[in-house]
Amino acid sequence: MNGRAALSRRKVAHTPRDLFKEPLTAAEIRVLAARVPDGVRGLLSTRSTQYKALGLDRKKVSDGELISLMVKEPRLLRRPILDLGDRLLIGFDRTAYEALR
Repeated sequence: MNGRAALSRRKVAHTPRDLFKEPLTAAEIRVLAARVPDGVRGLLSTRSTQYKALGLDRKKVSDGELISLMVKEPRLLRRPILDLGDRLLIGFDRTAYEALR
């Protein structure tokens, strides 16, 4: 099961956004980063092929540089990103999605 299927099954209202057709802006990434424990690094997909291809070291790259890279290359963002207003889910966690109402 993926995020969309879980949301549909749970009848969770959401508005999908294709991050490749409509990338997040730097400002949007900063807002999301402020809501996750690890900040910008909490949004970073270190398992993505793009992350590996760039040879990034998440400890050595500044937040500003990461944000610029994420704007240019959405594959660097952990997905899905589900903003429920009072709650933000980054990456697919089956247990968290199954608990949605």
